[in-house]
Amino acid sequence: MTLWTSLLGASVRYLDAAGVRTRIASLGSGPPVVLLHGRGGHLETFAATLPGLAAAGRTAIAVDLLGHGLTGRSADADYRVPALAAHVGAVLDTLGLSRVDLIGQSLGGWVAALLAPERADRLVLIEPAGLQPEGVRLAQPHVAAAYARGGRAFEEPTVDAVRGRLAGLLADPAAVDEELVAVRAALYAPAAAREVHRLVRAADNAPWLLTPERLSTLTVPTLFVRGEDGHTPPDVVRAAVDAMPDARLHTVAAAKQWPQFEQPAVVTSLISRFLDERTHHDVLG
Repeated sequence: MTLWTSLLGASVRYLDAAGVRTRIASLGSGPPVVLLHGRGGHLETFAATLPGLAAAGRTAIAVDLLGHGLTGRSADADYRVPALAAHVGAVLDTLGLSRVDLIGQSLGGWVAALLAPERADRLVLIEPAGLQPEGVRLAQPHVAAAYARGGRAFEEPTVDAVRGRLAGLLADPAAVDEELVAVRAALYAPAAAREVHRLVRAADNAPWLLTPERLSTLTVPTLFVRGEDGHTPPDVVRAAVDAMPDARLHTVAAAKQWPQFEQPAVVTSLISRFLDERTHHDVLG
């Protein structure tokens, strides 16, 4: 399956979100669920996820975050997590959505968690960032190596560098999709895009870490999805889940940082069941 066939029938369009030209892709009909990608990513991250959610009776909406993908840049944005969250909030406002189900992967999960108290009915966090300080994360050799690969892909976005970056996200590096490599290399090529990525990396997000204390105040029903070989230590994920009043954890086998890409049927089924179950629970009160 190619990106084109995965997104066949999807509406890919631009909207004005508080003055920022923003690209979204939507597929399906029914209650909206909004998907937010990770650092340096773009909405094609969820190409394998949108069709399953649409088939499950949802309007699945993937968003290019501020400065990412083909969404516009902002001259005065600091690209810290609250700025990215404010942009997503503006997207929801433009779409006329007061509250939605939110799905966030990596940096998108961090953004979704900050938005959730005001904007989410249900929350899905896929390998979310923000559970550890940057220094603690980079003290782990495998994380530091992945960080270095990501930097090379940003600074010199050759096909080989981008392929190496994507391979590092997968439990099976051979599963890299060459069409996705070509798309990401093209998106990274403009100098302005690479500058945004440098700003995102340099942003000091320490005040907004998803500590157990912060997460303990997050009362929306939450599903954590962890890749079996994901970078965040299992005990850190477990502490985050245990801190939340209404959260559950599922570990996906044969997956790393992108379980929604490596095991799309498994992850889409998990998400759909969670959203349907919680919707039924909410209706019954």
